[in-house]
Amino acid sequence: MTLARWEPFRELRRMHEEMDRLFETFWQPTEMPRLAAEFAPAVDVFEKNSDVVVKANLPGLKKDDIEVTATEDSISLSGEFKKEEEVKEEGYCRRERQAGKFYRTVAMPSAIRPDQVKASFKDGVLEVTAPKAEEAKAKEKKVPVEA
Repeated sequence: MTLARWEPFRELRRMHEEMDRLFETFWQPTEMPRLAAEFAPAVDVFEKNSDVVVKANLPGLKKDDIEVTATEDSISLSGEFKKEEEVKEEGYCRRERQAGKFYRTVAMPSAIRPDQVKASFKDGVLEVTAPKAEEAKAKEKKVPVEA
């Protein structure tokens, strides 16, 4: 009777091959359009006086493609982009289409007043200005220093 000898490197090699197969299956070209069609835009969030400001670059969109919603502790940006480009020259025709949705919720650093939030869209940049709630505004108090 012979005992099977355990070979740890064979097991590692088998696991490596399984992981390679898994990643090859996941990144099939048929999956890429679905993954690329949805994105979350990068945003800048900063405080300016008594407001919280959110800026997002959304090039190629129109203001009607964008929706902004606000709660007391967050601002959500969503919308849909559609881009169609067609080039026709003698001997060939190229047509490219891109479409997809985006969604991003940004947590506010302090409570805001959702009923007074304003948004503007100019040159592909969305700027949302949210006034801070009264209780969130910093109240200054002089603190005595003891010896």
